[in-house]
Amino acid sequence: MAKLICGVNEIALEDIEGKTINEARRSYGQTLNIPKDGCTVLINGDEVTDMDTVINSDDEVEFVKESGEKGCLAA
Repeated sequence: MAKLICGVNEIALEDIEGKTINEARRSYGQTLNIPKDGCTVLINGDEVTDMDTVINSDDEVEFVKESGEKGCLAA
């Protein structure tokens, strides 16, 4: 089951497999408080720059906010 993480917010989802990072951000951005801009995306600890990367069932996708960012608007 894939996980989406942003700060202290984390959810595990079965239906995220096969979706892109952009699709996950659009679907769960508000729930996880994912910033619209200025965050680094990691899949299983490795930085990803292509937001069309497909999420696999055992992936851990983390949206890392820049240090000191507070109250970011979700996508």
